[in-house]
Amino acid sequence: MKKKGITASDLKYIAILAMFIDHIGWLAIPTASPLGQIMHAVGRITAPVMCFFLSEGYHYTSNFKKYVMRMGIFAVISHFAYCFYKTESFFGKCNESMITTLFLCLIGLHIYNHEKIPTVWKYVALLVIAMLTEYCDWGNKALLFTFAFELARGNRKHQLMAFSAVAFLTLIFPLFKIAFSAPEMLSYNYYRFGIFLPVPLIGLYNGEKGGSKHTKWIFYIFYPAHLILLGIISILYI
Repeated sequence: MKKKGITASDLKYIAILAMFIDHIGWLAIPTASPLGQIMHAVGRITAPVMCFFLSEGYHYTSNFKKYVMRMGIFAVISHFAYCFYKTESFFGKCNESMITTLFLCLIGLHIYNHEKIPTVWKYVALLVIAMLTEYCDWGNKALLFTFAFELARGNRKHQLMAFSAVAFLTLIFPLFKIAFSAPEMLSYNYYRFGIFLPVPLIGLYNGEKGGSKHTKWIFYIFYPAHLILLGIISILYI
């Protein structure tokens, strides 16, 4: 009998749809408009949900080497798709995609949980990874989200509290500075409050995988595919 709540597959589908809405918004809708702010608020769902499942997946995977290799391959593929979406060229100058961010977060999780690595070197390595994520989509916020879920793992309520605290400090608290120094910029940043939308969604997660054995590939394939599609639309119609 299916448990109440939503499965991992359900959550990932929601995250994929939210990402698609967000990317359409950045491409075609004025950021300061009400519609633009709503679309980007919805888009704040994706990164935290994927960071949550990155922590879950790390502990449930039967083969870490295959997991990290798969992530690395799609990080390379997604780099070119992300550049195409951003610059209308596969070889344009751009930051790394969210897949690369998740790839680095996964390596960070492995280093943190590796029993044979001395603690001091763990922190050195994590600092380097934090610096590298700054060249990626979502920056080191994604790394902080991942470790908020990881360090409180085993208690969903504590995980969501830890994530909410990190989200407030990294995305909402800086709005106070904007309000004082450049209040006219607030209309471009209200969407940040959407960062709390993943909280009730993850809270509804029932611990079941859902979907099929092929479901895990959907995000990896959809991510570069939708970026290329939006890039083509941008070239042809925008």
